[in-house]
Amino acid sequence: MNTDLNVEQSTQLFHRVIGHGMIVLGIGLVAGIALIFSLLDAVTLWPLPVWEVSIPGSTRGWQAAHVGGILNGVMITAIALAMNKLDLSGKRCFWVGWGMIITGWGNTVFYWAGNFSTNRGLSVSATPYGDGEIFGALAFLGGGAAMAFTFIAVFIIAKSAFQQAKA
Repeated sequence: MNTDLNVEQSTQLFHRVIGHGMIVLGIGLVAGIALIFSLLDAVTLWPLPVWEVSIPGSTRGWQAAHVGGILNGVMITAIALAMNKLDLSGKRCFWVGWGMIITGWGNTVFYWAGNFSTNRGLSVSATPYGDGEIFGALAFLGGGAAMAFTFIAVFIIAKSAFQQAKA
């Protein structure tokens, strides 16, 4: 895989990052609907009858997935705009762009799988919140990968901004 992007490839990646950011934001909005149903302990879509159902996950988990998804989408889009403003290309553009895409999806997996996990996705093994299981492992590994790529992307953006401030 070529990591040294030319200007055209950098522009395509910039647009791709914004698209992924908006999808992640949209998934955060969907989590908000699940949050409402979780709070009401029912699916209510007026004027349809109320369906008394137990929504899987916790209200706290749906709050995290809702707010986290929206904020991740905004962060990804803001960093994409910073990529464009800083005229990133080459390897820097590659690492920031794909780092943000991985961040968005890794964090989405973290919030959603963590909500269905007994240990909140904080470890692949037992935590004070519960035992380790598949949802906890998926959440932990997704969030951990996302965190690493987020730090890399943010560092590259900051370094690029300070370098251009000196110019």
